[in-house]
Amino acid sequence: MPDRSGFRLAALIAAMACPAPVAAQSLEDVVPFDPGSMAETGRFCEANWADLYDDPTLKRMCHNVFICGDGGCLPEYIVAVVAREREEEMRAVVAGLPLDGFAPCDPGDPWQQYYVAPLEQEFEPMGLLGFLEPLRGRDVISYCGKTFPGFEADVVATLRQFGGDDLAASRIGAGAGSPPAQIPLTQTQFLAIRDGHALPLRAPVVAALEALTGERCETTAALTCAVIAERGKVKAQLLFPDGALTGRAGHWEMAYLEVYPANPMADYFELEFDMPITSIRRWPADREKPTEGFQALDWDDGFESFRQNVMARVTDALETVTRDPG
Repeated sequence: MPDRSGFRLAALIAAMACPAPVAAQSLEDVVPFDPGSMAETGRFCEANWADLYDDPTLKRMCHNVFICGDGGCLPEYIVAVVAREREEEMRAVVAGLPLDGFAPCDPGDPWQQYYVAPLEQEFEPMGLLGFLEPLRGRDVISYCGKTFPGFEADVVATLRQFGGDDLAASRIGAGAGSPPAQIPLTQTQFLAIRDGHALPLRAPVVAALEALTGERCETTAALTCAVIAERGKVKAQLLFPDGALTGRAGHWEMAYLEVYPANPMADYFELEFDMPITSIRRWPADREKPTEGFQALDWDDGFESFRQNVMARVTDALETVTRDPG
């Protein structure tokens, strides 16, 4: 049995006050978390991985908060199943947490549909195995949502502390062997990016795009390169002529890139590079920018090479932009 002296779930939210409801959330509005406490608990969970599934207290503290199995935890996604009589209390609490969308699970959504009626399923949905027993026989409602990047463990721990046996909260696990689109971070780099609202990343991403395309990153009649830091992510909308992204001469190329910090395992931090839009259209470079008629290219070697090159250049810049001033 691991020695848990000095560790309680309440320690995860030390110095936090119960927040009042707010009309809208932004990173400036949310309740601050204690990075030191979270990091200490994460290291403790990692060190006691072997006992995680046999000890109820350890499981409640660590499982699907800091540890989600061999594949780690997916960035951003969380789910909570709450007793109906405490739904409004929960909504008041989450109004002050760093959540980017949190609402009753949608039966029409590909991943949320599995959590709409978790007590009615033959098998408990991923992430909630063993956490639903106190809720059986009660009227419940499931909420699905996303946190601001990097705050997943903080939010799930806070919900568990708030809800007790009236609420089951979880991060969502990732499958082992997921395609790599990340670079490792130190904890210092992770916190600098997360708590800096991703702003430290914007300049390195812009510099990488300019170096790889040979063009200034701006939106003109001839191209689109729009890079913003918003809600904890750097987001880049790209539309370039004549193969500037992947080398396909005679084609316009479109991509959408998101860069943000993540904490998939207890003591492991990384920078995610998501590129959900990759498409091309054959169109003369001297014509007006096309807005339709693009062909989507999934798992394309050219766009993957472009992403890897962006990642390499951002990696080279990280030491400078996230250096501890102390």
